[in-house]
Amino acid sequence: EREREREREKSMVTLQEKAAAEEEEVVRVVSLLPSLTEVVADLGLGKKLVGITHECDYPKWVTSKAQVVTESHVPSDATQREIDESVRKSLVQTNSLYALKEQVLKTLKPSHVLTQSLCDVCAVNFQQVQHKCSKLLADAPYKLLSIEPQTLEDVRESLELVGANLGCERQAIDEALQRFDSKRSEIRARVDVSLRAGSRKRPKVALLEWFDPLFYGGHWIKEMVVDAGGTYELCEKGQRSKVMTQDDLLDYDPDVIILAPCGFGIERCVKDAKTILYKGEHFKWWSKLRAVQGNQVFAADGNQYFSRPSPRLVEGIEILADILHHHHEETEREAASKRWVRLKVEDE
Repeated sequence: EREREREREKSMVTLQEKAAAEEEEVVRVVSLLPSLTEVVADLGLGKKLVGITHECDYPKWVTSKAQVVTESHVPSDATQREIDESVRKSLVQTNSLYALKEQVLKTLKPSHVLTQSLCDVCAVNFQQVQHKCSKLLADAPYKLLSIEPQTLEDVRESLELVGANLGCERQAIDEALQRFDSKRSEIRARVDVSLRAGSRKRPKVALLEWFDPLFYGGHWIKEMVVDAGGTYELCEKGQRSKVMTQDDLLDYDPDVIILAPCGFGIERCVKDAKTILYKGEHFKWWSKLRAVQGNQVFAADGNQYFSRPSPRLVEGIEILADILHHHHEETEREAASKRWVRLKVEDE
């Protein structure tokens, strides 16, 4: 009888394991935003990602395996002015700058599609995603999840939301939240020590996410600057990025300027800054800014650390803290690792 009972228990365990494996297999995620790809990976669910965007590039172990389900209508060599004009035209015509690869999406048969409706410049238009999914994925159940972070707290909550919807274990969610919170607290503590030790005031900062035309960074940028030990008076937390005039920036006249164009890495940032801001007509007004005259202008990787509402925004805070409070200037570690580069007038 005991032997029969053991066999029954063994059979039940096998069935439970099989059911769990089948349930895990069902979760097939398509991410339509680089930040959401990073969120899924940070939760330890990277293996469930079967589809990503053409802009997803982190982490490499995820992006090298998943299939690309989107494409861009914007030429990669377009200037900032040309890209801005394309954006404005698409918004007026309610078109999308990006398109879904319909056959790829249909073949992948995702159980979950992650997207956003906050910004049509950042991803495939939400209405287009809704329409295409309802048509292409009609044969199998799927869940369309839209995440709309506008502040650092929203980014934190996106870990909870995505984790819960994808069946992530509570421990994994808590660990991701702990990494986000502890790193942010560590940076703020280090900044506080720097401010008190040197009796220094917080520098006034401007972060430009576009140069032609000028746009200042919004949403979570103010919180990032404050965490890093600066002040940011261009907007309140959660407010959208907006266009600004040359006179607006001259009147604000910040102590430090961070150049972190949306969607561009540091090499493109430096190239565009030298082409647009440090030459010709633009340089006539640009050179009047105190930060420019004092060589307090820094290029950073906006694409990786400032534009994406992912856990790596904390790394963006660390970059800002290093720039504002010179935590690593002696060894130029940050410049060498290409996380930021100082732009000097005499270099032009």
